[in-house]
Amino acid sequence: MRRFHFRLESILELREKQADQKRLELGAITQQCEALEREIEAHTALRRRTLTDHGLTSLADIAYRRAVEAYAARLQVEMARLREELHGAEQKRDEVAEEYREARRKAEVLEKLRDRRKESHAELVKREEQLRLDEISQRMMWSGTQ
Repeated sequence: MRRFHFRLESILELREKQADQKRLELGAITQQCEALEREIEAHTALRRRTLTDHGLTSLADIAYRRAVEAYAARLQVEMARLREELHGAEQKRDEVAEEYREARRKAEVLEKLRDRRKESHAELVKREEQLRLDEISQRMMWSGTQ
């Protein structure tokens, strides 16, 4: 009985490896995006607390109030930078996601081809086996009649 051998197996393995690498890259970029989102949320909460948690009423607190407002402005600038960085990371994530989908599609094409050829091979082996069994039974019949 012949064993099944898919001649394009090495190409299939290469395409699967490329898809896995793109999946890992996509996961890393997604983690980066989530970290940036968390950092933006933390800055937003800190800015809100900074601006609202002060019961400043005396004239001596004006300098402190200006420092608080300057700090809040710096947080706002930092949040804008983080949003810009997040936007770039999201664009990169979209690109890598498309590359991953394309790599998976290429691998799936070969997987389907391999599966079809494997089924075809199994049917061929089954037919050959049946022919051998028929041949053996015919020989037995011929030898039994003589």
